[in-house]
Amino acid sequence: MVDLSTPIRIGGVTDMSTVDWYTNVSLVVFWAGCNIRCPYCHNSLLIPVDSGTLVDLSYLEDRLQKAMYPIPSLDAVVFTGGEPLMQVDAVIEAAKLVKKHGLKLMLDTNGTLYEEAERALKTGLFDRVALDVKSPLNAEAFGRLSQVPVMAEKYVDGILKVIKLCNEHNIPIEARTTVAPGVSDGEEYIREIARVIKDKTLVYYLQQFDNQGDVLDPELKKKDPTEKELLIKLANIALEEGVTPVYIKTRFDGLEQIK
Repeated sequence: MVDLSTPIRIGGVTDMSTVDWYTNVSLVVFWAGCNIRCPYCHNSLLIPVDSGTLVDLSYLEDRLQKAMYPIPSLDAVVFTGGEPLMQVDAVIEAAKLVKKHGLKLMLDTNGTLYEEAERALKTGLFDRVALDVKSPLNAEAFGRLSQVPVMAEKYVDGILKVIKLCNEHNIPIEARTTVAPGVSDGEEYIREIARVIKDKTLVYYLQQFDNQGDVLDPELKKKDPTEKELLIKLANIALEEGVTPVYIKTRFDGLEQIK
């Protein structure tokens, strides 16, 4: 049974997307609240734990009903944010609702909240994890990027444990890194990430920083999107380290595999 009275705090719902989970038509739920502060975050209004709107799960049920009946228009749902696992109990209840409608489900997470991730993923309700690998997986790099250095060691350990958990339970991981100018666009930066995720993820996406949206760092918002040529160069570095397949994602050209 699904408890439709479960409170959920969300920033919104996109009823139909073909770019959040490629090859699928997905409904996307933006969960409010995040435990880190990435400077390039374009959903920065969802960082505060009291952001978004508090509704109950029946709101999501209504959106799914409209999308699925009488003629289904979806085959998947994506939980993103913010960081969904900050509301882990509600996420699990919402996952039950998604499965009631016979849909696939992907969790988009920064991976830092291991205990919550373990609770959610061990339910067997999630078909895929989109893991935002934001920096090389060491405390110094992650603390600088996330702006919560005091938690960096614990958070990096959590990310590594989430990767291991997914591998042990055969949950595919798509790893993602946003390439932002002066923040995450270094060759060694990407090389270090690639060395850790090699053979542990299904696919690796290098995403172009875009100054659209509510970018957290006002100085970064003034900068131009990452050049496509640099994304290609960094993708080739990941390939050199043995990560495959590798894709780049840009605003105007969409998704392209680099070979």
